[in-house]
Amino acid sequence: MSVDGDSSPLSSSGSDDFAALLNEELAGISSDESLEEEADETDQDHDGEEEEVNEELNVEDADFAAKRSKRQRLDTLDDDEGLHCSTSLEPVSQSSDVSVQLEICAHPSLIKGMCVKCGRMVDDVSAVALGYIHKDLKVGSDELARLRNKDLKSLFRKKKLYLVLDLDHTLLNSTHFQHISPDEEYLKNQTDSLQDLPNGNLFQLDSMRMFTKLRPFVRTFLKEASNMFEMYVYTMGERPYAMEMARLLDPGKIYFDSRVISQADCTQKHQKGLDVVLGAESAVIILDDTEYVCAVACYRFLFLCASTFKPIGFFLLLVSILRLCLLGS
Repeated sequence: MSVDGDSSPLSSSGSDDFAALLNEELAGISSDESLEEEADETDQDHDGEEEEVNEELNVEDADFAAKRSKRQRLDTLDDDEGLHCSTSLEPVSQSSDVSVQLEICAHPSLIKGMCVKCGRMVDDVSAVALGYIHKDLKVGSDELARLRNKDLKSLFRKKKLYLVLDLDHTLLNSTHFQHISPDEEYLKNQTDSLQDLPNGNLFQLDSMRMFTKLRPFVRTFLKEASNMFEMYVYTMGERPYAMEMARLLDPGKIYFDSRVISQADCTQKHQKGLDVVLGAESAVIILDDTEYVCAVACYRFLFLCASTFKPIGFFLLLVSILRLCLLGS
């Protein structure tokens, strides 16, 4: 009995102690959990505050970056404006004018393939070579038409036309030394001085190994014709020969100047074409002793064989015919 009686209080006090211990443990766990919860809440609060701070910092950084980018753009614009202000506007306008000019240039004339106006290299197959005016010169078809029209108006105001003159068997005769017959050897002693061209008629040209005889009264004819025409020399001979003959006929360059056309200037082989003459075809009169060499259908072509006329009669008749042509134009 005593055993049972003693065991019961122990059991009762043990359970209480256990209950108290359990309560204490539970209280400790609870307090720990509350501390952890408070710590978690504190951490969350700190995290929230850090996120808010980071967001504010990010916003401030973005604003700062935007302001810095804007300031850089403004600085760039200021620099550009300063550059434009410090630089003259004239070169810019000149550059734009040059670019426009290059785009609209019609390439009126070329020297060695380079346009004399814009400086570009141009391959214009329609351009006409006028080497007798300037070496390697080519003139475009439109520019050639413009020049002819302008020159024609100027010529009409002077009441003149164009006269294209052949050389050999027309204005003079030439023969090489080796073709002189024994009966003609005396001519070597009757040649005139090359130092007195205006007063000479028979010349010995050693550089070309030939004699040249001007037709009698040819200079009188040229003087009379110059009052009615702008004259060209047009020969199928080579250029050195053409230039030397023009020098004998016109030592002062009064009648022909640079208007001396030779075989090298022809655009058609063995034919004389008016495409290299700076004169409107309708206002051109051609004087030649060979009809087939002229590659034009010109109603003002004068085919005259000078040998059928006496020296004085040839040029008198010729001047009369030319005057009629001028009146009929």
